[in-house]
Amino acid sequence: MKTNKRLSAKSILLLLLSMSLVLVTACSKGDSSSSGESGKDENGNYKDKLKISVASTVTVKDGDMDNEFHKYWMDKYNIEWDYNFVEWDSWGEKLRLWINSGDLPDVAVWDYVHGDAMNYIDQGLLYKFPDDWKERWPNVAKAYSLTGLGDKLEELTGGTYILPRPVYFENKPADPLTNQIGVIAIRKDWAEAVNFELKDAYTTSELMEYARLVKEKDPGKVGSKLVPISYKPDDVLTNIMMPNSAHSRVESAFYKGEDGKYKWGPADPETLTGLKLVQEAYKEGLLNPEFYTWKSSEASNNFRVNGTAAVMSLGGLASYRQDVDKDMKKNLNLNSDDVVHTAIVLGEDGKYRNLEQVNFWSALIFSPDISKEKFERVMDLVDFSVTEEGQMILNMGFEGTDWKYGENKELISLLPEGTSVGDKYPGRFEGLYLLGDDFSMINPAIKQEYRDTAVKHYQNKAKLGKEGGALALYDWDVQLYDSKAKNQATFNYAEEYTNLILQDGDLETNWKKWVESKQSLVQPVLDELNNLKK
Repeated sequence: MKTNKRLSAKSILLLLLSMSLVLVTACSKGDSSSSGESGKDENGNYKDKLKISVASTVTVKDGDMDNEFHKYWMDKYNIEWDYNFVEWDSWGEKLRLWINSGDLPDVAVWDYVHGDAMNYIDQGLLYKFPDDWKERWPNVAKAYSLTGLGDKLEELTGGTYILPRPVYFENKPADPLTNQIGVIAIRKDWAEAVNFELKDAYTTSELMEYARLVKEKDPGKVGSKLVPISYKPDDVLTNIMMPNSAHSRVESAFYKGEDGKYKWGPADPETLTGLKLVQEAYKEGLLNPEFYTWKSSEASNNFRVNGTAAVMSLGGLASYRQDVDKDMKKNLNLNSDDVVHTAIVLGEDGKYRNLEQVNFWSALIFSPDISKEKFERVMDLVDFSVTEEGQMILNMGFEGTDWKYGENKELISLLPEGTSVGDKYPGRFEGLYLLGDDFSMINPAIKQEYRDTAVKHYQNKAKLGKEGGALALYDWDVQLYDSKAKNQATFNYAEEYTNLILQDGDLETNWKKWVESKQSLVQPVLDELNNLKK
């Protein structure tokens, strides 16, 4: 007996309804990116534990993650971290190798380089965000919008592949904004001993005069171990070259002059001024004879650990100043408030020079092979980390244990005086996105005096940079211009300048020869920039 394969109208209707129900059910269990509930159970907890690899420059030692801080984040997001520590000195190179070889961890903090970013995106080496990511993670989107770079990259690439990391979110210290470099620390007690005036700003020549006095009189009685100015090559670039030549660094080397034409800053006479000061300091023994070999913290340790330096590069964050206080108490049994004075560094003409700070530094990137589930889990964490509650936990710990609100809703730290949440919970890499600069302005775990001084330095930079017309404006046309010629004309200026001041012969002659030797690489970039469509 043959069966009748034809279906009645009623049967067809029932079949279609059944298929629709299955489809709706499948969708509800599958992609729920718009609802933000992907991977969660009925109680809002993440169902599956995910092992996620992460790379950052935050030092995490054995046992650092065995505390309630890391447990909080791992439990909240049901994550097992596979942490990869990256040394500062090898940061760029290691990420470059990982990205190009397809070995990038699931999520990583990257020292953003625009030309590399465009190449990575073209080659499919970075994860492309879903089109609706800003609706799904609105807190990240709000912080992202303040960077400027995010929107520019979307215009160039047609999507989102990179999350530039905001420096400031709600606590911007000055306008215009400058970055935190260009602040130094000097031994206040030694300055008083040699009758050197304490000020909020010094020219390099004034700091060199202080170093000469210390070298001559040795007020600290440290003998042959004395390092008058303890700078490594990057510190020299920051605190001697840059104050005198705003366009001597790679970030601002190509710039538009007053005549509307693009120029190369290292060829400017102001750069020679800086070089002469560096060479003078080196030949007089104010810089250590082997300063150019120093890396990481070798230079600053002479000041904060060994107690043998008169001047060091510090940086402008209040948290940096508090770290100096802790180091000097631990290693030298000194109260830094009695022996340390901080100031900004000016050019020989009394002007403050630097590149105007856009509101980002470095970036968060994801492996192109990361699963959708892992990506969403990390983004959920990052989105919470940017909220007020997330920032409080990241920067202050747990309410009632590490901090509390006062009668007037002011923040009160419950940690031992002079310590921070980083001392209690080391290796807090979960602050993957918003930089700590923002919260350091209001963090009560940091001494009020240090926070006030940090704001003062930022405001002095803004005032002396803007009034003197010496602050280099951020030029998006240059920063986002990418070409083979521009990539080839990227130099390690700290090394280049060091080689110049160490060369035999006349410095000015050597500098002119060096400038000429670079023209075959530099001139094509200038030609391209000057021919950009207006």
